[in-house]
Amino acid sequence: MKKILDPIISIMLLMIVQFAFAQKKQDNSFVLESGINLSLPVHIQMYRSHRLGIGVNLRAAEKITSTTEFGVRAEYDYRFTKKNHPDVPPESTVKERALYKNFSLFCIKPNIQFNLNSNWCLGAESGVGYAISDEDPKIGLGFVSEFNGPTRFGSCSGIYLGKYFPKYKLNISLNLTNFVAHGHAENTLGLKFNYYFYK
Repeated sequence: MKKILDPIISIMLLMIVQFAFAQKKQDNSFVLESGINLSLPVHIQMYRSHRLGIGVNLRAAEKITSTTEFGVRAEYDYRFTKKNHPDVPPESTVKERALYKNFSLFCIKPNIQFNLNSNWCLGAESGVGYAISDEDPKIGLGFVSEFNGPTRFGSCSGIYLGKYFPKYKLNISLNLTNFVAHGHAENTLGLKFNYYFYK
């Protein structure tokens, strides 16, 4: 499945960038920024087995008013398991092995952002997410009992507060995000460091 997803995501990102260049020629209302994500789990179940998440994101948006932007964010995060987890015997089930395996999370989230005074911004986003465990591509979040099966799709949402630094074309934001499936939410808190190409 990952072999199929990688080219699809690459094509989508290229289409967004191509659309950005076309829009920029027309007016100055288009926003494009991209960067890296760093996050930690804040939900107790994921915190027991996993730690740092590293990823990338791309956000494209259109200015609706001078203070409001509406767009979409494409995001990929890879979360690492704890190094000091207990040894898992070879005869363990897939469910038991997946408990301490790294996993990937792909998200596409429509986004609204409000630009405040002094280059501060406040935003909210919600969309769809797709989780894949390194143990087995058929498993979503292997460390959560509800997800130890074929369910990999869920909803992703988040809120963030950010600060723009025009001199460096940089946006640093504090983000609280979650992935929800089967009524179970896994939350993370992290930072995004985004370079903005158009603003």
